[in-house]
Amino acid sequence: WVDPDNYDQEIQQEQWEAQVLRCAKRVEGLGLPHEKKGVVDLYDVSDDWIPIYDRTDLDGFYIAIGTSGNQYKNAGVAGHCMAELIMAVEAGHDHDADPLRVNGRYTGVEMDLGFFSRNREINPDSSFSVNG
Repeated sequence: WVDPDNYDQEIQQEQWEAQVLRCAKRVEGLGLPHEKKGVVDLYDVSDDWIPIYDRTDLDGFYIAIGTSGNQYKNAGVAGHCMAELIMAVEAGHDHDADPLRVNGRYTGVEMDLGFFSRNREINPDSSFSVNG
């Protein structure tokens, strides 16, 4: 683990070269930069790398965390689930005792938000990575 108050924020030459070459191989005509530039920062993960979309033990406080930085592509679905969760809990639903089920706005597919609970057991079948 990394100390969030004290970590190396410089992109390493080896990592920079690997990323630049991968990108150049995928994007035809992309030139290779002559100067090393990049952004280095931290992201959070849950123990099994499955995000937590849930309420907390502090009434009125909700979390969407542990996304490993890759859930931006699911932001619309996560926002919809969080909005439904917040409205249900604020209206008196006990999400811990009876995890909320939400239907996808466009697909209608039912999602069990208990899967993303802060109280869930660690999923032993998780890949423990963003690779699925």
